[in-house]
Amino acid sequence: MQHNNRRQFTRIKLPRPIALNFGKNKYECSATNLSLGGVYIQGCFKQQAGDICDIKLSLSETDPNLHIKAVCSVVRQDKDGLALQFTSMEPSSFLFLQEALLYTKNAHWCEEPNGAHPPFYPWKIL
Repeated sequence: MQHNNRRQFTRIKLPRPIALNFGKNKYECSATNLSLGGVYIQGCFKQQAGDICDIKLSLSETDPNLHIKAVCSVVRQDKDGLALQFTSMEPSSFLFLQEALLYTKNAHWCEEPNGAHPPFYPWKIL
């Protein structure tokens, strides 16, 4: 049986701390993968598809100002966690998201043929 991948965006593994705020329910947990369209969160939750939350995803271990803030909708819940779809975010968060996806060392298209990773060059918009 062939499994059809319905994902619109490529996902990368990016384990990062994330805070979820569903109003009455708040969680501090770990995001396990990320795409331009959403994020998967590992853990047990009292939420269901369609629930809306605010998120704050940390992108740097050393710079607390480097984070993504967004509004998300729960797409699905399974035994391992929640799949969230981004519904809105500030332009600065979207730029941080793009940078994280483009320059993450474990993105499959960043590996050289010998398996080595290219050097990381930080960039900023002028």
